[in-house]
Amino acid sequence: MMAIGPDPEAAAADAAAEWDARLRSATATDDDLRDFQAWLAADAAHQAAYDRLQAVLRSLKAHADLPELSALRDEARRRVRATRQRRWAAGITLAASLAAVGLFAALPQTGTTTAILAELQGEALYVTGAQERTRVTLADGSLVTLDSGTRMAVRLDRDARNVTLQTGRALFKVAKDSARPFTVKAGDRAITALGTVFDVRVQPRELRVTLAEGVVAVRPAAASRDAPQQIMRPRQQMVAIPGGGAAVVRTVDIRNALAWAERQFFFEDEPLASAAQEISSTTDLTIVVDPAVAQLRINGSFRIGDEAAFAEALQLALPVAVRRDGQGRLIVAPVADIGRSTAAR
Repeated sequence: MMAIGPDPEAAAADAAAEWDARLRSATATDDDLRDFQAWLAADAAHQAAYDRLQAVLRSLKAHADLPELSALRDEARRRVRATRQRRWAAGITLAASLAAVGLFAALPQTGTTTAILAELQGEALYVTGAQERTRVTLADGSLVTLDSGTRMAVRLDRDARNVTLQTGRALFKVAKDSARPFTVKAGDRAITALGTVFDVRVQPRELRVTLAEGVVAVRPAAASRDAPQQIMRPRQQMVAIPGGGAAVVRTVDIRNALAWAERQFFFEDEPLASAAQEISSTTDLTIVVDPAVAQLRINGSFRIGDEAAFAEALQLALPVAVRRDGQGRLIVAPVADIGRSTAAR
């Protein structure tokens, strides 16, 4: 009887699932990233397997409210709990993803299903929830850390890598590829890099680009590629107001500016109301700031989840008092107001 060797496509799919689990781990290192990029480059089948896995996982996440996908996810979780082997768990994740592809084909062609299929065939969409941070590895090997409340679309073509940061914040560690420029469109600006580390934050009234390593070129998104560009160097941060004319470029402490990616908040001369809004939007803590103290300036770094340290720091540095209300919210008000409120109770 002739022995049948392992299926190369199945082996590539298994390896892609293992790499996905490894790179999502909090213990992933730069060496892991380099090994992953070498694995991708070793065989075109590796790249194809990884692309298929990521496309389906994104769709499962983006459309998790579909009853059919919810049932599939629950079954995958049940099977994962039944085993203690890490390799098998990764295989279950892949099996659920591949099964979802068949499920999509069988579903009625509703608007939601059509959107999923369109996503699988073209632009990749990454979305994080209100209290979620995640790290993803793009098919080209670039590493992206997404802050909470972020929405990002990615399209990787043969001659270009294009990202649209629609809202939120992302830290990009770009894989070098001189043949394919890496461009991030954010607000009314386009940021282009070949291989570098930079942070982009999009808000309704402000865009910030912070460069940690390498060089990036920033230009108006509507301008042609040969239009004048703002060249940024390491430790520079550009602040632009949409439609507000020239941007401001300043030097910043990179470690502090990128603290959010390490689950820390860092504020430098930040209005108290703005700092409270950022913390509230990225944690399960709601902070209510009295308008009378909203424009007081705050400086310092705070670890996410350490509410007591944040409240103590505010009361030491500013003329405010902090208390919890009946809904679990943190109320920040002038000292006298808090005192009257406490006495009334």
